[in-house]
Amino acid sequence: MSEDSVIRRPVLAAHTRYRWDKLRDQHQLVFPEGMIVLNDSAAAIVQLCDGRSTDELIAALVAKLKDPVPASELSDDVQGCLRHLVERGLLRDDAE
Repeated sequence: MSEDSVIRRPVLAAHTRYRWDKLRDQHQLVFPEGMIVLNDSAAAIVQLCDGRSTDELIAALVAKLKDPVPASELSDDVQGCLRHLVERGLLRDDAE
């Protein structure tokens, strides 16, 4: 996937799920081969990956922020996170 590819409707891959691990106090994506720990920003993005458009996803993120920033400033970061997860096979674009 190229760096200029746009994810339009992100959803977790069938074998992937998000969870909050109370014992370790961390956000995680778990899948058959293992698990990755998410920072708070990535977790906020992943929790919104339910097939809604990325515009809706970004608007929901902006609404959650204590000190809102313009959606245009978040777009590149959100797309970068989504692309990384697609490349790892943990997310897919439901628009395709």
